Amino acid sequence: MEKVETKIEFEKVARNLNDWYEVIKQNDIPKATTIREKIIKTLPNMEENQNVLLYFNLIDSRFKLMIENYSDSGRLLGKMKYEALETTTDDMIQYYFYLFNGMYHFYEKDFIKAINSYKIAERKLNKIPDEIERAEFHYQAAIAYYEIRQNFFSLNHAEKALGSFKAHEGYINRVIKCHMLFAMNKVDLQLWDEAIALYKHAIDIASQNKDSYSESLGYFNLGICYERQERLQEAKECFEETSSFASSDLTSLTIRNCYMLSRTFYKLGLNEIAREWRIKGMTYAENVNEHVYKAKLHLIYFLYDETNPASFDLNMNVLKEKNLWSDVADLSLNAALYYKKQKNTDLSSKYFEEACTAKDQILKLTEALS
Repeated sequence: MEKVETKIEFEKVARNLNDWYEVIKQNDIPKATTIREKIIKTLPNMEENQNVLLYFNLIDSRFKLMIENYSDSGRLLGKMKYEALETTTDDMIQYYFYLFNGMYHFYEKDFIKAINSYKIAERKLNKIPDEIERAEFHYQAAIAYYEIRQNFFSLNHAEKALGSFKAHEGYINRVIKCHMLFAMNKVDLQLWDEAIALYKHAIDIASQNKDSYSESLGYFNLGICYERQERLQEAKECFEETSSFASSDLTSLTIRNCYMLSRTFYKLGLNEIAREWRIKGMTYAENVNEHVYKAKLHLIYFLYDETNPASFDLNMNVLKEKNLWSDVADLSLNAALYYKKQKNTDLSSKYFEEACTAKDQILKLTEALS
């Protein structure tokens, strides 16, 4: 008599999915990858349940965001849209869809779509009993509001997130990131001493917990804080510290750090070293098809090296088309100060005006929030 294979209870798989998501929230890539492989093996033998399969695909889209596989995450969310919103009444599944959809748009640098998705997710947040899940929501909202320079909204969400993460073990990575978020907002508000103290505190926590990625990110952000104040030697040392952390992955941090090292060396007048870092950054950006940083690496070249305002403006259009107005404001101000030193009053005035216009556009972005 042929043996009938016992099906795995879908409730058990759902519990495994919950455990997997907890590990993802802790940003533990190796452990999350191992759990994913085990779950995939169980799915063909699971009792039929569409909600559990939908839940798997949602958490998988979140996993792909964590490992920076944004295109696959977007494809998964696109396929699931009808199922997640039209064929299920499960509040949790709808909440996760809007949360992860917002995160996908955030990584695609479409911050208005991200925030509008988060606002829909927030309406369902009171149906989510898990305090850590609510903290994760506030953390994601805080970084999106930061990107459109809504600093007080960002600080408010970050404060809510930090309180919950500190109250639970296992979320030290998020505690570190919340401290950095506070610091980033303080930089925008030009509260330099507070920002520096917060970054140093975050770096210390990361070092004590052997979280090398967060430590390197802390040095990178501290470097930006110094560079914004034209404390270029201190900025250079922080960016060099970031590059000293070995990484086998070509993460977005690697590209960003090459860009900031190149920019800082150009400002220091050390063009040869600046070119070396620019070429490294461009190679990484080409490998992962990072259009924004390719444009930014061209921008510093056409400002500080082969000074060419027409080519500079052409690359600036890439940032404008993506509504990256804080970057436009930052680079326009740098151009204005550079031409002021060159005693070129026409170009200096032009880019000071560009910086002001970009800051106005940041304010207008908030009008697009539904």
